Amino acid sequence: MTLAQPISARQAFDPARGRSGLIAPATQVMVLGVSHLDNAPKAFDPAWLEPVMCRLRTYAPDVILTEAMSGEQLAGIDAYKAVRGDAGKWAGPTLAIAGDAQAALGITGPDAMAQANALMTGSTPTAADRRRLAALFLAAGEPFSAATQWLQLDPAERLARDGITETMKTKVERFGIGRGEIVSMAVALAVRLGLPRVYGAGDHLSDVVLPDNAAFGAAVRASPEIIAQLDKATPSLLPFGSKALALAAPDRVMPVFRTLNSPAFGKADAQAQWLSLQQSPKLGALGRQRVAAWEAQNLRMATVVREVTAPIPSGKALLIVGAAHKAFIEAYLRMMTDITIVSVPAMLDSRPTGC
Repeated sequence: MTLAQPISARQAFDPARGRSGLIAPATQVMVLGVSHLDNAPKAFDPAWLEPVMCRLRTYAPDVILTEAMSGEQLAGIDAYKAVRGDAGKWAGPTLAIAGDAQAALGITGPDAMAQANALMTGSTPTAADRRRLAALFLAAGEPFSAATQWLQLDPAERLARDGITETMKTKVERFGIGRGEIVSMAVALAVRLGLPRVYGAGDHLSDVVLPDNAAFGAAVRASPEIIAQLDKATPSLLPFGSKALALAAPDRVMPVFRTLNSPAFGKADAQAQWLSLQQSPKLGALGRQRVAAWEAQNLRMATVVREVTAPIPSGKALLIVGAAHKAFIEAYLRMMTDITIVSVPAMLDSRPTGC
């Protein structure tokens, strides 16, 4: 016997319907899907991104989010490493840098974040304020926000003062260079727009529910049809393969971004990478478990977007994220009462002045 009762779409509660009663325009969120630029061909130069960056400057988001993990989540995973695993797998040197900064400032990570929040609510920051904010963000495990403040200093003001030691200065400057999208797009755009920070929306709390890696790998290797989809090796998926979407020349940037942010890519990629896993009898429960972890990860990322946009009703947000996440996060955000999704294809096809 089943207790499930059919409920019509009209009867079911839909939070998104709440947008019809908003007293002001809905908050706009743009989810920009990217191929991770650290993995781009060696010839790739971040300067090639200017056509996209120009359009993003015209969009002028009030807040920018990335796939980096927040200092708060990294610290939480580290505290529960017996359950959650090694945060360093995802954090790189961030936790070690944060620990050193906390020792130098005589402060805890949470208190550093609280002080940074308080300092950001004041008037236009002075050079001393920006140096102090950079130090606090390092201590809070938010190095990309530290770089955002540091790069808004006049080069002559980038000094080891106001809490920044020479060692911290070296560290924060390293987080302001590189070709990965967090630096070359999110931090660069935040600096250009004069924003105080970038937000980490990345999540790996959900890793705790991943299936056993060895068992999952063996099941995938025994499923050539799954491998073909994961590798985008089927005829229908070839246009979305890594070779087709390689940023190997400047004139490939706009076509690649258009493809990665198209509805066609979103549907095809979701089916190939995720839905196929839970539809495979060979993978069975392992496939369903892997998709569950993926869905939980994207739900948490959507949650961060909702939290960050809470103080800017009717404002604009930008999330820069790996393209595989885009379709899922947008689907979850569409359920929100005060979120409307901004079309990336329309943004890329626009012709703003100077772009």
